[in-house]
Amino acid sequence: MPNGKVLIIGGHSGIGRAVSELLNKQRPDIPEMEQYVPDKQTLDVESRSTVERVIREEGPFTHIIYSAGLNRLAWVYDRSISFLMEDMFYVNCSGFVGVVSAHVRIWEGAPLSVVAVSSDAARIPMRGSVAYCASKAALEAAVRCMAREMAPVHRINAVAPGMVEGTPMTEYIDRTIPKFRDWSPEYAREYERSGTPTGRRATLAEVAETIVWVLTGPEQMTGAIIDINGGR
Repeated sequence: MPNGKVLIIGGHSGIGRAVSELLNKQRPDIPEMEQYVPDKQTLDVESRSTVERVIREEGPFTHIIYSAGLNRLAWVYDRSISFLMEDMFYVNCSGFVGVVSAHVRIWEGAPLSVVAVSSDAARIPMRGSVAYCASKAALEAAVRCMAREMAPVHRINAVAPGMVEGTPMTEYIDRTIPKFRDWSPEYAREYERSGTPTGRRATLAEVAETIVWVLTGPEQMTGAIIDINGGR
């Protein structure tokens, strides 16, 4: 019998898909769970009514992984910056709060273990990334506040990767940074590597393993932000 039901938001690509695939593996250290992995059209985190409908029809869930994320580079003087801030805060932070809030409200008393996918950008300032960095910092503050408010019934944690090989977001950064900073692709990679003590990016498997461990891990762990970024 499954040990609960997990909602994976953003589970059709990147980190979310890697977590879904890991949970499908039959391993003695990974609890068997039924998965619900909606696409963006089915569960749009920017639509409160859609979120509540899906939570009501498909819940209750015992676990939630929030892997939705948006990143676009822009200088602070760019005319589009205010719109980017609004979009990124909604997808990267407000949507997370909305999903968890809806579940707790609709399925009152059903314990949850929640993991949000954050980023080390929450504490590392980066040029051209004010909207992304600020939205991830807000997400981590939300995780800590929610964990304090919702204990001891619910556990709310986050995993904060650095650059992760093989995700759509990393591919976007690899395409965009050289043009954005007027660098060669080779220099951009060397610049990134020089700031990472391990000298490499995290793999999808490493990040997925960390998320599953936090999701199913110690009951005393709540309000934690777990970095997996090679020591940056």
